[in-house]
Amino acid sequence: MSIRWVVALKVEAEIILDEYNMNFDPEFTLFQVFRNFEKTRWLILSGIGRHNSAAATTYLYMISQASRSTSWINLGIAGSGKGHYGDLCLVNKISNNGSSNTYPATMPKVTFHKMNLFTTDVPLTDYTLHELIDMEGSAFYDITNKLSGREFICLMKVISDGPNNNIEDLNKFKIRELIKLNIANIKTIVSYYEKLSMDQYQIIQQPKILSKILSQWHFSVSQKYQLENLIKRINTLSKDEEITKLIKDCKNSRSVITILEEKILNTKVDWSLV
Repeated sequence: MSIRWVVALKVEAEIILDEYNMNFDPEFTLFQVFRNFEKTRWLILSGIGRHNSAAATTYLYMISQASRSTSWINLGIAGSGKGHYGDLCLVNKISNNGSSNTYPATMPKVTFHKMNLFTTDVPLTDYTLHELIDMEGSAFYDITNKLSGREFICLMKVISDGPNNNIEDLNKFKIRELIKLNIANIKTIVSYYEKLSMDQYQIIQQPKILSKILSQWHFSVSQKYQLENLIKRINTLSKDEEITKLIKDCKNSRSVITILEEKILNTKVDWSLV
């Protein structure tokens, strides 16, 4: 499981840092960086604005050695002309003054709102044209879309200001409370992206038994690809110990592949357990 958070302000991140046991790491000085002990969860404070968000996201990717199976989350407050103060919203469409609309991929099924996000370079107080307004989202998405699959990118916004809630009335206490009041829903969404990351890791991770088999017999390049595919398929049916016992008397790579193919073909699936 691999999660990376990009958050503009410390006050927006405090509840998340406490909830997921992430602590400040003084090793990194370009931005403030926090992580858990296992280094599976990282959070960076980008500061306000698209350029800061893009730079911080890139920096976090490099220092945390994020992989293609990492899920990326952007959380923060946002203005809104249509939602209600304090609502948590998932972003399902992103735009800014200089780009066309982009659409994040599949999202968790939730009961709360999914809204379009407009990212601006200057604070806006005219809320009539946009569902959600922030100053970082589009840059975060543009960078993470190059680092991971779209389905691993999540933008969450809590409505903090609008026609009936003046942005000038916001303070650190109110922002922290807005995040805290939504922490249950935030954790539900994060759980979805954690599972997505774990599932993807298992798909791309090379099975341990594969290297063991490769060390025992000589495989051509094409046979290695064939073997890897067979092992990934058969791993859903048998444990490593069973596979080892199955091929222990094989004389060469061809016989290993043949036996594994026969194992898959002859295994009956109990569909009542699926």
